[in-house]
Amino acid sequence: KVSISILWTSVRKMLRPISKYHLMTTSLLVFWSMYGFVTGQKNSTLIFTKDNNIRNCSCSTDIRDCEYSLANLMCSCRTVLQQTISRATPGPSYSSDLTLWFSDTSALSLLLNFTSVHDLKLSLCGAAPLPSEYLAVLGLRRLRIHSSAATNAPDQSLVIHSVSDRTTQNGLDIEPRESKNLFYISYLDTALFNGYSLMKSYSVVNVSSISDHFPHLPYSNAITDAPDQTYIVTFIY
Repeated sequence: KVSISILWTSVRKMLRPISKYHLMTTSLLVFWSMYGFVTGQKNSTLIFTKDNNIRNCSCSTDIRDCEYSLANLMCSCRTVLQQTISRATPGPSYSSDLTLWFSDTSALSLLLNFTSVHDLKLSLCGAAPLPSEYLAVLGLRRLRIHSSAATNAPDQSLVIHSVSDRTTQNGLDIEPRESKNLFYISYLDTALFNGYSLMKSYSVVNVSSISDHFPHLPYSNAITDAPDQTYIVTFIY
C-alpha cells in the first residue's frame, strides 16, 4: 500500500505540468481561432483586369501591387464579365477598402468612374504613360496610389477629408455627418500616375450646382442637383 501511494504521488506530480501545458495550448488555439474570425470580417475588395478578364476578389490580407498570381492564390476571386458592368451613374458602392489594379485609362474608367468608396488604392501595373482624363469618385476620404511608371515617387498617399473635418453652413461650424445634404465628389486626373510631380489636391466648398459652377467639367451634367444639396468638389492631380 505504501509503494502504491508513493507511485500515485509521483504520477500526480508528473501530470500537473502536463495539464498546465495543455491548458495553455488550448487557450492559444482559442485565441488564434477568435483572432482569425475577427480579422476575417475585415476583408478588402481587390479588382483587377488581366488578359481581357476582370477579377473581383475578397482579400483578408494585403497583396503586393500587381501580383496577379498571388492574388488568385491568397484571395477569394471570381471572374466578372465586362458586359455585365453597369456604366450608369452613380456606380457601385463599396463599404470596405477598395483596391484597383489597371494598365490603361479605359480599364480604370470602367471600374472606377462614379464609384462610391471611402478608402481607395489605385495601382498602375504598367510603364506606359497615361493621358490626362478626369474620373469621378464619390465620398472619397483617402487615396493611395502606386505607379510602376513613376520612378521618383511610386507610392503616394493623400487624405481628402476625415469624419472629424468641419465645414461651415450659415456661419456655423458643423460636422459633415450632421449635414445630411452635404455631398463629396472628387475628380481624379489620371496623368498623376506618370509621376511628373507629387500628388496634390484642392477643394471647392459650398457648391450648389456642379453644372453651373463647372460647366466644362466632364460628367457635370450626369449629376442631378437636389434642393438644398451642397457639394464639396475636390480636384486631385
